Amino acid sequence: MTTIAPAPGRERVTESDRSPAERVPERVDHSRERVRGFDRVWLLVFLAPFLLLYLGFTIWPLIATIYYSFFDWSGIGPIENFVGAGNYGTILADPLFWVSVVNTLIFALLTTVIKLPISLVAAILLTRKWLRGKRFFRTVFFAPLIIPVAMAGLVFTYLLNPSNGALNAILRDLGLVDQGFDVFANRWSALLVLVLVSIWQIFGQYMIYWMAALQNVPEELYEAAAIDGASEWKKLTRITLPIIRPVAVIITLLGLVNAMHVFGLVVTLTAGGPGTSTYVVSYFIYQNAFGRVPFAYGYASAAALLFSVIAFVLVSAQGLAVRRAQRLRKEYGV
Repeated sequence: MTTIAPAPGRERVTESDRSPAERVPERVDHSRERVRGFDRVWLLVFLAPFLLLYLGFTIWPLIATIYYSFFDWSGIGPIENFVGAGNYGTILADPLFWVSVVNTLIFALLTTVIKLPISLVAAILLTRKWLRGKRFFRTVFFAPLIIPVAMAGLVFTYLLNPSNGALNAILRDLGLVDQGFDVFANRWSALLVLVLVSIWQIFGQYMIYWMAALQNVPEELYEAAAIDGASEWKKLTRITLPIIRPVAVIITLLGLVNAMHVFGLVVTLTAGGPGTSTYVVSYFIYQNAFGRVPFAYGYASAAALLFSVIAFVLVSAQGLAVRRAQRLRKEYGV
């Protein structure tokens, strides 16, 4: 048995007296080793396509958008009419821009508040051992996600048509209404349709997110709770929700930020109508850049940057929430 020479005035410590943590040799973190020699060349070769695409489709458009926003430019011909911050001042005084911002926030909040709890309930049910046909239900819920947004919008346009749409035909046959009604004739009903169709299409994606989060909950906790006589509601509120809370923060903020980029459904379902009452920021930018002549490309670029500032604020809040969620994950050990 090996011994360690004690310092003066201290007892002799043997190897067996050490704790298991002290006897474990120090691990070397190979992930922090520097790439050297020919491996560095291969690293650059594999990163080059991504860097080129990132520069071409992210960095350059961002720089160009900032540049165009200071000009009164139609997108065609030379860029000569410098207006400075004039586009930004005009946008801030444009009531339609603020209507678009409010509609975007309403859409994002409603979509997030509705889709996340429902998809969580579906994920909980689809992870229960007693449920049969899990693959079938997962396929049914996930299938709308593979349908292009434009196609989904066109399908619901025909279904909700006030004169010959399937929904109005069914309601008339059942005697619930005497004549068809136009859900797109009112701002709030049109916004509600946009919200519900968006939830229908994106539901499966967030259900998968929740199912991944639920896999972090140890099954032993449910078994121990069952032995103690806990009900399903107590298992949900005392075990499931506290453990998946860190991941839930990330899922919630992802859903909120993604919902703010709604565009395709607005184009195909309402076209911003009735009038301009369902304009969202993305559609406002599109209309100014390409929807009317002469094109106001510089004006649309300024609107895009202002919208980016709003998104940046949300992303910054998301970063703070994610850091806190990571600390909570460490506390719960998930």
